Amino acid sequence: MQKNEIVDHYWKYLLTEGKRPKSVYAFTSQLDMEEASFYEHFSSFNVIERDYWESTVIETITAVESDDEFGDYPVDQKLLAFFFTYITHIQKHRSRFAHYFPKMSLCEEKALAPMKHSFRNFMKYIVASGVEEGTFSDRKKLTESYDKLLWMHLLAVIKFYLHDESDSFQDTDAFIEKSLKVGVQSAAHGVLDSGLDFLRFMVGKDERLKKMSEMMSKFIPKN
Repeated sequence: MQKNEIVDHYWKYLLTEGKRPKSVYAFTSQLDMEEASFYEHFSSFNVIERDYWESTVIETITAVESDDEFGDYPVDQKLLAFFFTYITHIQKHRSRFAHYFPKMSLCEEKALAPMKHSFRNFMKYIVASGVEEGTFSDRKKLTESYDKLLWMHLLAVIKFYLHDESDSFQDTDAFIEKSLKVGVQSAAHGVLDSGLDFLRFMVGKDERLKKMSEMMSKFIPKN
């Protein structure tokens, strides 16, 4: 049995049975294959899942870089292109994320390590282009942390998306656009205008933010 076939059968099992197989032996027996054949491709079920999470980032990078004009985009457009493409890409397997995407606890963080590594490496390239074009201020140690902050942002986007019940996930699109605007502007200069716009959007999703928005509004000069 081919590697991709094993992967397809594994995810089908998870999503139809609602749990992981009891053992590799039990899983391969259902597929009428030798257990040793499984280990020719994977050392455990965890590796199958870990590879998939990383593949979502790698395939998104491949997709955005297939656009010949991507390299000429300003940094904000590069970030938007990546995040919008990523959400569109994972939507075809949304159930995998909804039921099995790791919670960010210490015991499960290792499951996202390859995904995190691939994402942060690509973000370092985007951040470098932002510094070069002058969109991002070069703040030494802070600049070196931008890719880490963007990783945290990706996790926030995924979490928001998985709880989004709006038509065609339009709230996720708005979340991406407004939150990245805050991020890009904070990497360049003051963030009050875009930050407040983002906060107003979030108030509609979480009433606990209403008082914070009203408080921040007092510090914005009237036009």
